[in-house]
Amino acid sequence: GMGPGGGSGSMGYGPMGHGPMGRGMGPQGGFNPSAMADARSAYFKSELKITPAQESAWKAFADQRKQQVEAMLALRATAQGGAKATAPERLDLQNQIAKKRQEQMEKMTGAFKDLYAVLTTEQKALADQRVGFGMMGGRGMAFNRPGR
Repeated sequence: GMGPGGGSGSMGYGPMGHGPMGRGMGPQGGFNPSAMADARSAYFKSELKITPAQESAWKAFADQRKQQVEAMLALRATAQGGAKATAPERLDLQNQIAKKRQEQMEKMTGAFKDLYAVLTTEQKALADQRVGFGMMGGRGMAFNRPGR
C-alpha cells in the first residue's frame, strides 16, 4: 500500500512551531534550522520505512546530522563575530570553520555508511536517489524531494 506506514514514527511533519516548542525561537520569527533538519530527517525516515531493527543505526545518523546542523550554526555565529577581526584573524577563522565542517561531514558520512549497510536493496535505491551533493553547501545533507 502507498498509505502512510503505521507505527509510532508516521507523523512525518511533527508540530512545527506549535505548542511549547514554538516559543522563543529567536528573532527570525520561529525559523529554526535544527527543527528543519529534524523535519527533513523525519520525512526521509518515513520514505525509507526504517524498520525497528534499523532504528539504532538510523538514530546514530539522525543525531549526527543534527549535531552537524548545530555545529554549523555555532560556526556561523563565530564567523559573524569575526566581522570586526583583522584580515589575518579572519583567515584563521575561515580555516577553523573549514576544518570543523570537514570533521562534522566525516562523522556524519561514517554514521550514514553504517546506516546504509543495514538497509535493504529497495531502501538503498531510495537513499541513492535522495542523498545528493547539496551537502557541499554547508547546509548538511540535502534530501532531494522527487518531482521538481
